[in-house]
Amino acid sequence: MPFRRNSGHNYLVSLVILLIIVVVLAAIAFLLAFYLPGTLARAPFSYEIKELYNFEPWTFKWLDLELSCPEGGVILPLYRQEKQEAAIIFADGEYKISGEPFLEPKPAGIFIVTSEKSFEKIRDHVILVPSEDPETRLKMKQIYEQQMGLPVIWQNVIPLTFVPAIDATYYYFLSDEGKAISPPVLNEPPGKLYGSLALYSIFILIVLLMMTVFSLDHHPSRYWKTLYQTRPGNTALGLTAVITLLTLGGELLPFFSGWPEYSLVCGYLAAIVLLIILAYYKIIHLWDFGISGESLRQGYFLAIATALMFMFITRGIPQQLSFKGIPSVAGLIVSILIIGLARELVWRGYIQTVLGRQWGTTTGLLLTAVLAGLVHFGTVALSSPELLSYPYILVELLILTPGSAIVLGYLYLRTENILSCALLHGLLLSLSSLTI
Repeated sequence: MPFRRNSGHNYLVSLVILLIIVVVLAAIAFLLAFYLPGTLARAPFSYEIKELYNFEPWTFKWLDLELSCPEGGVILPLYRQEKQEAAIIFADGEYKISGEPFLEPKPAGIFIVTSEKSFEKIRDHVILVPSEDPETRLKMKQIYEQQMGLPVIWQNVIPLTFVPAIDATYYYFLSDEGKAISPPVLNEPPGKLYGSLALYSIFILIVLLMMTVFSLDHHPSRYWKTLYQTRPGNTALGLTAVITLLTLGGELLPFFSGWPEYSLVCGYLAAIVLLIILAYYKIIHLWDFGISGESLRQGYFLAIATALMFMFITRGIPQQLSFKGIPSVAGLIVSILIIGLARELVWRGYIQTVLGRQWGTTTGLLLTAVLAGLVHFGTVALSSPELLSYPYILVELLILTPGSAIVLGYLYLRTENILSCALLHGLLLSLSSLTI
């Protein structure tokens, strides 16, 4: 009985300490978001098109950007919440950055985002005349529809967009067909980016601490202790590099093949088949991939709670559900039982387990997060290299991707159940499409 009382006392002390830390971190996050506007991303949005204008010969200079249009051109203002925040300018002329002309390939237009006051200053010395040409209007609308606009961060998980600071400018040049021919350029003070990196790091820490609060009564099973006291062997350890490359190939498959997004599981299935074959021939010893009868009943509440925490801190409280019947159910099943489970079997079930058995659970967790971050970096670099010049991609590459890998790995350590990880993984992929 004295032991039980002491144990309860320690539990309460731990709970109070964890909650105090969470409150302090939440207060710091609030101050960051309040004093550095724009550090907190928002859901992606679309601009509203109202009118298309022709303009006479025009030259304007804004920050490091200079545009000279001796023959005039057309401008399509783009609005959000009744304020002009962007524009597409199409004109035959000279486009310069910091005084140097952008020559090859020669731009035919520019997509630019800045504040409404900045647009007013830019338009000071030009006369705009509404365009009545239906062909030009249709062409400009089609050009707008194919624009990347402000890059979307973490697009395949919980999509986020960072709006430029007041008086900051974001732009990229366009070809005759309206396609981007230059990497995006964002001119704003670096303090806002550092604030965003700090803010989302705090969010990840809050999620991890709350997961600890929800699972304070966790004790590793005897099987789990035995597993992590058994070294994996050099072959199993070296195989993690091969498996990681197969996951990179899977992540790139939809982009290079044009197949549906869920085709990425092909790389993961190839990795799983390889592991099973090697285990069958006793080249490696394959444990249970985190699917044991003892652990299959636990961890699902923690997975759901963690997914909701991710949604709340990145997108706020949803206004309503966006449930579309069978398509929504089918999408959720694909996300959890196909994409989520395949990824988790490989990343947590094999890679993290092998690295953890070799160097300890904490080191294995962190090394797995680093590998996941490198795979995601490779995916972005090979599929969308232009995004690497956009500063806020660092929030995704340095914080969100490895941070979510740490959260998933921590869930695995707290539940010993790969299916709970698949559930969390699938919910992270689906929640943004199921809520408004």
